[in-house]
Amino acid sequence: MRIGYIADKQLYVWEDGKVTALPSVRYQKYLAAMQSIHDAKAWKTTGTGAMFTGAAADAPVDPAKIPVGLHGLAPDPDGMLYAVELDQVGGLYRRDLDPAASEEGHVMTRQNMFFGGIHRRGDQLAMCTGSSPQLLHLSILDLRDNSETEITDGDTRECDPCWSPDGSRILFSSAGYARSDSGKPAMLGPHEVLAYAPGSGSLDTLCSNPAFDYLSPQESSEGALYCIRQPYDNGQKRSSLLKDILLFPVRIIKALGGLLNYFSIRYGGEPLRSDSSSPERTKKKTPQELFFEGNLIKAEENLKQNQLAGDKYPGICPRNRVLLRIDPDGKETTLRHSVLDYTLLPDGRILCSNGAHLLLLDGSQETELAKVKLAHDLTLLEV
Repeated sequence: MRIGYIADKQLYVWEDGKVTALPSVRYQKYLAAMQSIHDAKAWKTTGTGAMFTGAAADAPVDPAKIPVGLHGLAPDPDGMLYAVELDQVGGLYRRDLDPAASEEGHVMTRQNMFFGGIHRRGDQLAMCTGSSPQLLHLSILDLRDNSETEITDGDTRECDPCWSPDGSRILFSSAGYARSDSGKPAMLGPHEVLAYAPGSGSLDTLCSNPAFDYLSPQESSEGALYCIRQPYDNGQKRSSLLKDILLFPVRIIKALGGLLNYFSIRYGGEPLRSDSSSPERTKKKTPQELFFEGNLIKAEENLKQNQLAGDKYPGICPRNRVLLRIDPDGKETTLRHSVLDYTLLPDGRILCSNGAHLLLLDGSQETELAKVKLAHDLTLLEV
């Protein structure tokens, strides 16, 4: 069995107990090009003179800080097909399984293209893409001629597309935005599971509850629906009027400090604070990255909770993020707590990640395949 997955912005393959890292050739070449530009212009933007004239503020981007994201993986005859985002440019590439490979196949590239997952069936690739990480929509790409059919649009964010076993429909997660008084998309609602049937063009809701997010839907050959369920969080913090009044002077001082820090960077070449936020901290991030970072803050707390619960292989994901099976008659069964990602295998077993381990689930039995931090986009490359 050969399994592909993504972890720490790197492609990996697990096979017969061995883990092999596969660097993205596209990223390596882009990084080399940016490094060359950075080195060529370094003399203009470094040193005392550059700080005095303000040229230091116009320094080229440090290649190590270039935003990069890997958010999609699918099997390919020669190895794997993967989605990558580099500095606002997204693309699909074919990668063989040789770690030393210096070339890879190009499928498509687009400016301002972000991915929310891909899933392949034959030459048809279901994918969720958009011009920003916040607005992603379902489409189907024909890999024979690269023709693309857009399925959804509007103020929604779709992710985790997956073909049904018979190819009659595509399951995916979808959440809509509420609009502010000014008419702009504001708060994101809970994710529900939808199914699109290419044959008829119908779009049906399979699973929805305002208290939960339903993510990564997959369907078994018996018709059971699998997904990850977690409590819905609108991201808004409750605030008290008294607290706002008391903190008002502090916030004014912080604002003045931020303004002075900006002028120090612009005209002096150095920040007032050594820990000033760097550009990469404020870059756009995908829902997946936000989830990872949001839970990494409580990784130790989650690990302790899972250990206390008696998990044989405790993970760092919240315990209330569960793998759920919903039978055709509506019966719900929680298969495992603390699940980051998973995929169904043809023989009925389940491959899953809990943020710390790559596990094989066979009924109530769990087998550790590897210790992997934040493995996602688990994909069966070869049985």
